Amino acid sequence: MIPKKDMFNLKLHSAVRNIIRSNFPCLILFAFYVNFCSVKQKELSQIESKYSIDLDGVKETSIPFSAYFKSPKTIILETNENCLIGHIFDLQVFDECIYVLDTQIANSLFVFDMSGQFLKKIGSLGQGPGEYIQLSDFTLDKENKNIYLLDFSKRIHQYRLDGSFVRTITLKLQKTNIRNIHYYNNRLLMSVLAFNPAPSDYMLLETDLNNEEILKQSLSLKYNKGWGESIFLHHSFFVSRSDVKPLYTQMFMDYIVTIGEDITPYITLKSKNLVTEKDIGNISNFPGGDTREALGRFRNYFSERSKIFDVHSFVENDEFILFRYQQGLNNYYTVIFHKNNRFVKLTNQFNNDLKFKKSENRFFDGFMFSDSKGGYEVMQTRSIENFQESIRNNDIVPDLDKLDELLKLEADSNPVIFYYEFK
Repeated sequence: MIPKKDMFNLKLHSAVRNIIRSNFPCLILFAFYVNFCSVKQKELSQIESKYSIDLDGVKETSIPFSAYFKSPKTIILETNENCLIGHIFDLQVFDECIYVLDTQIANSLFVFDMSGQFLKKIGSLGQGPGEYIQLSDFTLDKENKNIYLLDFSKRIHQYRLDGSFVRTITLKLQKTNIRNIHYYNNRLLMSVLAFNPAPSDYMLLETDLNNEEILKQSLSLKYNKGWGESIFLHHSFFVSRSDVKPLYTQMFMDYIVTIGEDITPYITLKSKNLVTEKDIGNISNFPGGDTREALGRFRNYFSERSKIFDVHSFVENDEFILFRYQQGLNNYYTVIFHKNNRFVKLTNQFNNDLKFKKSENRFFDGFMFSDSKGGYEVMQTRSIENFQESIRNNDIVPDLDKLDELLKLEADSNPVIFYYEFK
């Protein structure tokens, strides 16, 4: 006779075996899932990038806009009491609408049509449902027709494209602020900045929009040389908000990476002047909470060194990639990489001969947004009077779109957008 203890073990073993047999595929998938999630991201240096761009080549005196772009279309944004814009921080274009974000003065997201006529504002200031306190960024879910607004670092408000409020997502993150957001494949990619950052911190988080759970963290802070401060930032780290796979880089990274199911280097930057971990160590130990002193030390350090950092103003088509970077404190260079022959052109004078008669680029601050057809340049309100002076001095090409209307703008008119289609 089998003892009760052994009989219990036999029954238990039989029950477990039956469960395994009946659920074998599920258990295999579960085991695969656990194993997959435990696999660490490969080092970016171990993955071959699609392109490698050397920034130490010979610099050309100037490169003309007209070699790559057609004459710009001028979009004069309507100015009225319902859409007063102080400074455009970011813009995106979708479905014949221009979405304009002002985080500094208006603290609002405005929508205009492609002629510049004001259509609506998304949400409003306040603390009730559908209201926000301080906007930082926004992203579009083009497939499902949604807008997500990043509010006060850790709240994200969802709206429909018609402006109707859907819900608010409050993220439970500690010692971390969200800097930028980007929608991708029913996930929200979040570029984060940690308080008192450590090398073990990460730059990217992903959350599932169905259950609002954090899915994973990626891109170790070491790829940004350990820099995680929130100061000195004036544009999105998502340098290309592609519908297929977005591109991302931070201030001191040697890579522009593609974000998909995995993160892979799209472009590897090569130069003897790239910022190093030693550079970051020399400037990152700021007195706690003193932003002005931090900014001063940052400026002093880079004013004395010809270091390359801060890739932005990214534009790409089938033939070339164009972006800008900063070298030292006051020098900005434009890079044009020809994909077919891998030829690199470099200049600090990207001469906008499509707007100006003279070889100058003093009004070109870079492209704020681009799509598969061209790039969007913003002339902020503060530059309107200077531009009008150039018109009166006959420094502007006579066939510039809407030249007469530009001359009639008020000093406090809304910013102007110039759209350059690729040649």
